[in-house]
Formats: sequence, C-alpha cells, structure tokens
Amino acid sequence: MVNKTTAFVLRSFQIIFGVTVLGLSVHAINWQRIGNAPATTYYTAFAGAFGMLTALIGTVAMFIGAVPDRIVAIVDTLASFLFLAGGIAFAVGLEGISCGSCSDKSSPACWYNYLVSGGCKGKGENQICGAHGTDGNGVRCRMIEADSAFLFLGFLVSVTAAVLYYMASRRSGREVRHAAV
Repeated sequence: MVNKTTAFVLRSFQIIFGVTVLGLSVHAINWQRIGNAPATTYYTAFAGAFGMLTALIGTVAMFIGAVPDRIVAIVDTLASFLFLAGGIAFAVGLEGISCGSCSDKSSPACWYNYLVSGGCKGKGENQICGAHGTDGNGVRCRMIEADSAFLFLGFLVSVTAAVLYYMASRRSGREVRHAAV
C-alpha cells in the first residue's frame, strides 16, 4: 500500500487538475458560436472527467483494501495517457501561435484557429469566424494554453501515482488473481 499521505496529496492534485481541465474545456465548448466545438475540446473535457474519476477510485482504494493496487495503477496509467494525449492535441492545435498577438484582429493565426475562433464558416475572403467581436481571442487562447498546461500536469500526477501503486503492488503481492478454470 502506498503511504496514505502521499496518496492523499497525489489524489488531491489529480482532482484539482481534473476539475480545472473539465471546467476550461466545457467553457471552451460553450464559447462556440458557429458549428460544433472541435472534437479536441470534447476529448479534453472527457480526459478531465476521467482524471477526476481516477482520483476518486484511488481515494476509495486508500480506505478499502479490496481494491488491488495493480488495478489502481492500471486506471492511473490510462488517465495519464488520456491527459497526455489531450495536452499534445491542444499544443498541436494551437499551431505555435503566440497568445499575446491574439487580441489584435490583424493576427489571422489566432482569428482563424479552430480551437480559439469559436467556429468559422465560408472560405477565403468570405470566411467569417465566430470570435470576431469585442471578447477577443487573447483570453480564449490563454484559456486553451492553460487547459493544455493542466493536462500535462494531470499527466505527471497520474503517471507518478501509477508508478507508486504499481511498485506497491509488487511489494505487497496484492495483484489480481485469476480464478482456476
């Protein structure tokens, strides 16, 4: 079994990061004005919710000895992959734009970016994007960057928890037993 203080700290951070990712992602879904939000944004909302669920499973495992450490390690590993994939997807989706330039309408990289713009319709000079207006893409861009950062932090906490629980399962021998056929 992992030290309860260490496990509690890890689970607390995992819940905080999961809630933050879920909140930022849902907010990004809600600012969509034209069409549906990008699938990337829905995915990161799912990753945040799964991270929260993983933290709850890990917290329950601290108090109920019937949950094998190896199962907790597997769930943490899955959460870490989901967090990592979401963080990479957002980082790639931002296409290297500088969020400082997003408040200026002359920055097409921001105004036409699918994660930041609020949706676009049309092509070429007739293209209209949902975020043109007074709310500014600078704030939206920073929120996507923050979401990406919290996804990476969630990855680090989840992978740390997975390693600690896997090592604990190896030490204690509390592994999943398969019934004899």
